[in-house]
Amino acid sequence: MKAKKTLVVNGLCLMSYTLCLFFTFNSFSQSVGIGASTYTPDPSAILDVSSTTKGQLLPSMTTDQRNSIATLCSCTPATGLIIFNTTTKCIEMYLNGFWQTISCSCSVAPTAPIIGTPVPSQTQIVWNWSSVSGATGYKWGITNVYSSATDNGTGRAYTQTGLTANTAYTIYVWAYNACGNSSSTTLTQTTKCGGGAATSACNGITMLDTRDNTVYSIVGIGTQCWMAQNLNYGTYVAVHASPQLAGEKFCQNLSGANDATCPMGGLYEWANMMNGSAGCNGDATCPPCTTPVKGLCPTGWHIPSHYEWTLLEKNVGSNPDAFPYDITTHGVWLGTNEGGNMKATPICGTLPCWLSPNIGATNTSGFTALPGGDSWTGSFNAAGGYGYWWSATESGASAWHRFLGYQEGEEGVYRRTHSKEYGYSIRCVKD
Repeated sequence: MKAKKTLVVNGLCLMSYTLCLFFTFNSFSQSVGIGASTYTPDPSAILDVSSTTKGQLLPSMTTDQRNSIATLCSCTPATGLIIFNTTTKCIEMYLNGFWQTISCSCSVAPTAPIIGTPVPSQTQIVWNWSSVSGATGYKWGITNVYSSATDNGTGRAYTQTGLTANTAYTIYVWAYNACGNSSSTTLTQTTKCGGGAATSACNGITMLDTRDNTVYSIVGIGTQCWMAQNLNYGTYVAVHASPQLAGEKFCQNLSGANDATCPMGGLYEWANMMNGSAGCNGDATCPPCTTPVKGLCPTGWHIPSHYEWTLLEKNVGSNPDAFPYDITTHGVWLGTNEGGNMKATPICGTLPCWLSPNIGATNTSGFTALPGGDSWTGSFNAAGGYGYWWSATESGASAWHRFLGYQEGEEGVYRRTHSKEYGYSIRCVKD
């Protein structure tokens, strides 16, 4: 038989078979005591619990359950409300509009996360950071204010989307546990350049120039989309002394004679190619010009800048570091096999072709460079042996261009500036 229990309230005893508590109520002080029947509560306390054999348990709940209190009661938690958080192993109190830690089982806040390697694209950045010993979670923010940061839980990566190309971004990351949070770690990264298309979007397709219904093969190289043929737009005229008139093109064959069939595309003086546009230098970190130079290219395409040529060179061979983003490396062959990887492979017998030995030619890039030669002061030069291509970047009375050759020692790419009165080939790149 269960022992009977006694409840004492103001000296009155109530019998119970399940409750074994002795309350003493002091009506004078309005204090309630929980303990032995002889226990007198402290007059300063509304409730005074006394025991030498047992402790008192606070309501225990997880962080999610704690956060649901407001929903379940359709109210704001009372200031001073206390719980034991089983997730953080902390005693917490609701104060000043949020839950604050009163006491925890931990001993120290975690150290700051170590920066990972952000992965940028044109419109997003995947941020990441290291695991921190003792941390139970991480927060990130676009300002260096912990209280307004976003809780990332235990995740150590965040993908920031909807960004602008070629723009620097910064976020701040904290580690935290029940004892507090670390100092912030600053992560910075610049999105990739806009302009151009992925290789897969360009390979194996053609482009129609509706101005004269010429169809061009195109090729994706890195993040750029290039014409795989020399531009052949304009009105053919026999070569003559500079200046070449607007919209004209000169064309030669392998014998260096005028040829209206334009077997290797047109040759254009720089001013004619630019079609009234100002020169554009591009940028060392983002090759496209702010406003691409359309020049004589079809709509949606433009004249490549000196820096866009450099980006191409970095992507076609085995030695990208040989091609610096600058305007001081001048008058030299650069690279190891980049020129050969850009050249069409046939050796002359029939057009289109290069003179023997067409050193290093593989055309692995698909650029299919042809040796259109050049024009100068009313004459043609170098057909079959050399191909020259303008850029939209000028240097005083000269402009930057590239050329490829057929002989031993010419497996790379030659860069230099030359008089704008030369007639060179044009390759257009997609906006």
